[in-house]
Amino acid sequence: MPSLQRKKRILFYHIDFPCGGAERVTRDISQWVRNFDYEVYIAACHKKGEAENVSLIELPHEDYHSKENADAIVDLIRTLSIDIFVLPGIQCRQFAYIRSACTSCKFVYILHNVPFWEVIGNSEHKKHAAKGSFWKTLEWHLLTNPKATWLKVYEKRLMKEYKKTYDLVDAYVVLCEGYKSELEKKLRLSDLNKITVIHNAEYEVENISMDKKKQLLFVGRMTYEHKRVDRLLDIWKMIYKKVPGWELILVGSGSEERALRQRGEKMKLERVTFTGWSLNPSVFYKHASVSCLTSTFEGWPLCLTEAQANGVVPIAFDCCAGIREILSPSGENGILIPPFRKRIYADELCKLLLDPEKLACMRENVIRKSQEYSVEEVGRKWLQLFDRLTGE
Repeated sequence: MPSLQRKKRILFYHIDFPCGGAERVTRDISQWVRNFDYEVYIAACHKKGEAENVSLIELPHEDYHSKENADAIVDLIRTLSIDIFVLPGIQCRQFAYIRSACTSCKFVYILHNVPFWEVIGNSEHKKHAAKGSFWKTLEWHLLTNPKATWLKVYEKRLMKEYKKTYDLVDAYVVLCEGYKSELEKKLRLSDLNKITVIHNAEYEVENISMDKKKQLLFVGRMTYEHKRVDRLLDIWKMIYKKVPGWELILVGSGSEERALRQRGEKMKLERVTFTGWSLNPSVFYKHASVSCLTSTFEGWPLCLTEAQANGVVPIAFDCCAGIREILSPSGENGILIPPFRKRIYADELCKLLLDPEKLACMRENVIRKSQEYSVEEVGRKWLQLFDRLTGE
């Protein structure tokens, strides 16, 4: 009787699971590859529920970078005979140690954001923290911002960390060709064989509702450094009197939610609804006509592809290659706005809302566009990568 070949095993490492966009991508990958003789394990600092069809393991320490967790991961790789270890999104300070202790395992890093997003996020955080203080604001303009913008102190340090991670892994995954080119240029990479471009997948929506309401929709975490929902409130203030019957729906929670609610009240905005966090945002995509994103930076925003899959026309600032690829050509698959021109955003949004024929035409376009990110197409790319790494 022939012996059965054991399934190949993959281990992902997350801070929290399951929650968020990166974690959704891990679930999507897991669901696909398990159909092709792979077993998936997920190690997390915080276990926030059960994960379907995968083994979810809670690590001993809440600190993602702790030596205690690194030792636990090394033990998991050895005892479970892990073939591929995947680090999604956040660079781990113990990565070199884990790599040196597990030489028989292949290592994959997934960059879930625009390259060097940490520079932008750090700058925005310090700028926001300085508000309300004369001395902190002065420090921002005279010291913090020049160091980041002109001297690029933080970026230079980050580039070393990125290069170190690149050298340690067997495969480095980015979300679009633009990010691959940026890494090649800034890190001065000579060996590009490690870099693989794989979009995030989007599920096909059955029975798409084409009977849309006059609703603008934001879905996401309400954080200042990243999402900048305050810009959307400013834009809505510019146009809401010109588009009677339309309403703005804000779905999500986060550190800025309370401040945003207060801002909306202070601005005396009409027809604005904060729903809080939702386990099932698809109910909002079903009825909305337009999806609005006003972020400072993004990687491959799932809220835009999910909008397209539901026939919701997206509009966003052209702040990164990922957004550009999703919404191009502008005017057909969405609307791209020069960053961060709120008046232009308001004017283009208002024109769209007042042109039902264009809105209906773009609705058909975005549904077709979303098929480029099908689970089957993206899943095949992950399978090809894992098979190549394991010698299949």
